[in-house]
Amino acid sequence: MVRKDIIMIRQKELKRLHVIHRVLRGEIRQSEASDILSISERQIRRIVKRIRREGDSGIIHKSRGKESQQETA
Repeated sequence: MVRKDIIMIRQKELKRLHVIHRVLRGEIRQSEASDILSISERQIRRIVKRIRREGDSGIIHKSRGKESQQETA
């Protein structure tokens, strides 16, 4: 039986995931995706690599849910 996890993502991440899936299917180029998402082609390559490695949950920002490291005065 295939287990599917439920992931909570923000609207911005959902848009990124949709565009990255279009890149993975070959519908658009990475350069077009970078224009759509207003991020660099290098970032697109990194996101594509992470999605291939981790699946859809790879789109979630890695620092989500962690405490900030604010200085203590």
